[in-house]
Amino acid sequence: KCNIAGKYVICATQMLESMCENPLPTRAEMTDVANAVFDGADATMLSGETANGAFPAKAVATMAAINANAELGIDYWQQYAFLHRGNAGTHTITTLEASLANVALSSVEFSADKDGDGVISADETVPIVVLTEDGVAADLITKYRPPSAVFVATNSQHVVNHTNVRFGQIPVLLGEGEGNIAGAVKAASEVAKKHGIPFEEGNKVLVVSCKNDGFVHIAAVAHTVTVSGGAYTPAPTEPMPTTYVDPGVLNTVVSKRGTRISLEDILTPAECFRKTKTVCTMGPKCWDEETMRALLREGMGVARFNFSHGDHEAQQAVLDRYREACKKEGAAMEEELGLDYTPHWACLLDTKGPEIRTAMLRDHEPIYLEKNQPITVEAVGDAYTEFQGYKTDEETRIGLSYAKLCQSVRPGNKLLFADGSLCIEVLEILDDRNLKGRVLNDKKLGERKNGNLPGVKVELDVLQPKDINDVQNFCCKNEMDFIAASFVQTGEDVQLIRKVLDEAGGQNVQIISKIENEEGVANIDAILKYSDGIMVARGDLGMEIPSQKVALAQKMLITKANVAGRFAICATQMLESMCDNPLPTRAEMLDVANAVFDGADATMLSGETANGAFPAVAVSTMAAINANAELAKTSSASISFLRDFTQRPFTTIESAAASAAMGAVDCAAELIVVISGKGAAAKAMSKYRPPCPILVVTADAATARQTGAYFGQYAMKVDDLTSEKFAVDRFAPAITEAKALKLMKEWQGMKRTPSSLDLSKQPKPQTRGGNIIVIAGPDGGDADKHPVVSFL
Repeated sequence: KCNIAGKYVICATQMLESMCENPLPTRAEMTDVANAVFDGADATMLSGETANGAFPAKAVATMAAINANAELGIDYWQQYAFLHRGNAGTHTITTLEASLANVALSSVEFSADKDGDGVISADETVPIVVLTEDGVAADLITKYRPPSAVFVATNSQHVVNHTNVRFGQIPVLLGEGEGNIAGAVKAASEVAKKHGIPFEEGNKVLVVSCKNDGFVHIAAVAHTVTVSGGAYTPAPTEPMPTTYVDPGVLNTVVSKRGTRISLEDILTPAECFRKTKTVCTMGPKCWDEETMRALLREGMGVARFNFSHGDHEAQQAVLDRYREACKKEGAAMEEELGLDYTPHWACLLDTKGPEIRTAMLRDHEPIYLEKNQPITVEAVGDAYTEFQGYKTDEETRIGLSYAKLCQSVRPGNKLLFADGSLCIEVLEILDDRNLKGRVLNDKKLGERKNGNLPGVKVELDVLQPKDINDVQNFCCKNEMDFIAASFVQTGEDVQLIRKVLDEAGGQNVQIISKIENEEGVANIDAILKYSDGIMVARGDLGMEIPSQKVALAQKMLITKANVAGRFAICATQMLESMCDNPLPTRAEMLDVANAVFDGADATMLSGETANGAFPAVAVSTMAAINANAELAKTSSASISFLRDFTQRPFTTIESAAASAAMGAVDCAAELIVVISGKGAAAKAMSKYRPPCPILVVTADAATARQTGAYFGQYAMKVDDLTSEKFAVDRFAPAITEAKALKLMKEWQGMKRTPSSLDLSKQPKPQTRGGNIIVIAGPDGGDADKHPVVSFL
């Protein structure tokens, strides 16, 4: 509303709260700042981070970097069209605003991704210089969010000060006699040099003045000029391009993020049935049976078993308790709700995966590393548990478990240790085993600290010997539902995991590829081809790529997974502060909601449930945020987006699912029933994000449990899909069970009138029974091969 009104808006409070004490923000904070930019904030604010924090300058630099990188992810065409359309039907804009809106549009039109890297950077835009005494003209231009810098050429100190809260504005204080195009261009070129903005030697610039070459007041005239040496000349006319450019080769991923929010959505409790699932990590604070049952009641759909810790005996005891808790809680729900079946929940094994660690140290004592000191890093491989690093007056040497270190890195690469708290720059590769580096910050280093190599393809197998043992002798043996494989880098990695699973009878185990480094991001298309789902594992990802890039990677990865029909889990530090507090920070609240807006099927809790003081509260908090975020989702826009970007021709199942999803929007259905033997039809239905719950009727226990990771799916496990017609009419068993599960409620039907497209102006809906859509086979049974869509 502020954007459309042309008023500036500041987003504030706990945006980088953890930087009061730490030099790096949490993953939730990284994405919260970026999402404020995507939401349209003109400015983001730091509070305690600068007032009382230990790293005030670092916090400012971090926020500035996240903001700058988020701006690279904005679709300026779409944004301009939205803001321009926001005027329609509400008021007639002034002629001044109309002319200045076209200046912003020209800036968008002049901008192009010339180097093909998928973003419009500063040297690919055309700067705007606007002469204004009161700042109004500059504010009207920045209302429409041009991708370029807006140089506000003014003789008013007040206007100069106010540019600091306006999107894109850069102040240019004019001296006596400079209130004209020539003076403004020359002064702006000097300011541009200080900001590193291309402005000289033939650069095109848009200059806005009044008709008589002065400050804009009532009317504005735009000039396209070429600047050289601070002087300007009219830009020459260029021939129109005649080459068609395929948008598919522009190297970009368009996000389907879109929201529609009413005042009622904000002020009243959410009554919709939550469709975004919750994954919870097991640990000492939640692995007793009573707490597990509490997590199930509060909304846990999948229990995550982290095999970076513990042995098989300990993990088996937890799994046995979890399954007993599921059995008891399912029986309690069956009795309480009057169900004819017992609900199911899923479990997930998360592999330790390939890792890089520092070696032992002499006398097992930490060593203090100082900024700029030289250091030798030795690739000792498997001997890292025996090698002893040291610091003497002559030399500092540490060992690393990664044997191919010197073959993988190059001078200029960074080595990160202890969750990124220590950084070493590679200066020289000495030989196949040793490299020379420089320490970039003061840090006390201990033994066996984790390491990351940003931007480096690590030559380690995705499944280490321990992982293969865990997968085959625990996951498959216990018929677990999912494996989350750490540090997947290629499609071949996923194929290897599938082979290892199948060899041990794990054909029903679904593979979740954890994307944790640059290589995984780069190869996401091949990874998705062979995966059942992905996890945006922001912990290591935030070490492997710059923190300011995490939000961009999250959006791209989730969008690609959505289009590919693979489920996506967003993970790491989502409600981190709830390890110690009963309420999340503001950044965390927004991070969870924005994961829903991005298209996540599930959000995950790690330390919040494994080691936190309030595990059940954390689950209920996440579930509540997810449910409320879903109120803002625009189903029709999501369905259209997914249909547009899905490869043609569609399969029969996908065509049926897409049609059913749009049908659910058109008739305001309150339930979709899918009869699915192995889940194929149900997965296709989840892909298209219908606005109502999906009841999956299946005779396969694994398929029933695995609904816990898929958007909108809830399972009804039956003995045999051919024994009866489960959704032949409104009194069939599936419909009865849906009502018992409260998937259906007293429904407010939408009464449309042809004369009004504004749904907020529709007459108050009438209460009646809701529509139901059924996807089943021709005989009313399994829809996985030959789906038929019907309406009840």
